[in-house]
Amino acid sequence: MQLVAVKCPVCGGTDISKNGKTENDVQRYLCNSKECAGKSFMLEYSYKGCKPGIEKQIIDMTANSSGIRDISRVLEISRTKVSETLKKQKT
Repeated sequence: MQLVAVKCPVCGGTDISKNGKTENDVQRYLCNSKECAGKSFMLEYSYKGCKPGIEKQIIDMTANSSGIRDISRVLEISRTKVSETLKKQKT
């Protein structure tokens, strides 16, 4: 059995606890730090659209005149994720 050092992707803290498993049997974790937002996270995501920072990449590519289909092909995510992210943004 190996021990894996898990750090929170938001605050970088190491006060982490297990928070159940997904339907695909992937372990979820929860940051117990008081200054952190406290959202659950996983070490590896099966869908690339859920990875942290993907929404910023979508916004940056849109600012560089990339279309929805182009963004979804390059980032390997669905067109629905791209369009929903763009709808949430304030212009």
